[in-house]
Amino acid sequence: MGILSRGTAAAVAFFVITGSAAAHAVAPTGQWSVVHNDRRDSYDAVTVTPGGAVWVAGTRRPDRGSTGAESLLLKGGRSAFKRVTGPGFRVKRLTSASDTRVWAFGTSRYARWDGKRWQVKRWRHGRVDRAYAIGENLWVIENSSTFPSAGKAGWKARSTLRRLSGSVWRKVHTPIVVKGLDGKWAAGSVRGTAALARWTGTAWRAVALPAIPSAHSGQISELTDVAVDGETGRVMAVGWVAWPCGSAKRSFCGETLLLTGYLGSFNFEVRGEPGIQPRAQAEPDGRGGAWIVYNAKGGGSKFLHIGVDGVEPGAFPTPPIRNASVRDLALQLESGGSVWAVGAAPSGGSGAIWAYSR
Repeated sequence: MGILSRGTAAAVAFFVITGSAAAHAVAPTGQWSVVHNDRRDSYDAVTVTPGGAVWVAGTRRPDRGSTGAESLLLKGGRSAFKRVTGPGFRVKRLTSASDTRVWAFGTSRYARWDGKRWQVKRWRHGRVDRAYAIGENLWVIENSSTFPSAGKAGWKARSTLRRLSGSVWRKVHTPIVVKGLDGKWAAGSVRGTAALARWTGTAWRAVALPAIPSAHSGQISELTDVAVDGETGRVMAVGWVAWPCGSAKRSFCGETLLLTGYLGSFNFEVRGEPGIQPRAQAEPDGRGGAWIVYNAKGGGSKFLHIGVDGVEPGAFPTPPIRNASVRDLALQLESGGSVWAVGAAPSGGSGAIWAYSR
């Protein structure tokens, strides 16, 4: 999870392990690599426990003569990824707090792995877009709206934040529309303007931010995710700025929005590349920086790495067969630290698992 040396991030020499599965799912030090891939699979979600167990959820195409994709759950990390027993439904989101507190969310059910078996319950709320086990709190962001790539007049940010209280999922009031969480921080927007909020332990409070250093008529903005360094408290967030342009009513121009700093002292940066990225994700790198991941034009995924001295771009290595795009990220700090990413080709199949180890 270390910071890439200056000048190397744009053209990193990646070591790619080919075949249906790597013999040992350990990434080379200091670079991203494909540690597992399977043309039959699509991977949607990943979580890594403090003990280093990596759980990956997705689907597998059936054998000839069968119909419909089957749900799939893999487990690995320092050893090869192997299929394990799932909770009995298609898992779309994963999060974990320990080896005995792994949570899986589907469309109408959710479950907890207690170290021996899955405890399954009904999910009676909206679509789960993000799930977070943070300390003693279990949060989900549901029914989150995404800014369309072509723009849309009158678009509004929407989401609902829920917290598990005992055995009841309660809707939590937030001063911003939340799109991403990390630690005590939430990223999103307020009335079309990028915003942050902080958890006091009992409530969410909005945090003052500086003005975005660009202004256009009809401009809107949003932060889509946030990453917090656990040791220094440095906050890093990614989002976008968009404004109407051209003659078409639904034509929007835009830029990438980055935020870095500490409580009481934040800075915005706008970047022409990669432009509007409404699904960009952020994850700490464990060394004071963060990985920002987004889908690349033409397939695959790219990243911006926020380091101590600046921001460097790069691309994820392409797995064999197809251009798989990253769909989820997870971080593990203990035992040396590693960052994991999973994804698949846009049309499904060609599932890939990437890892980065410092």
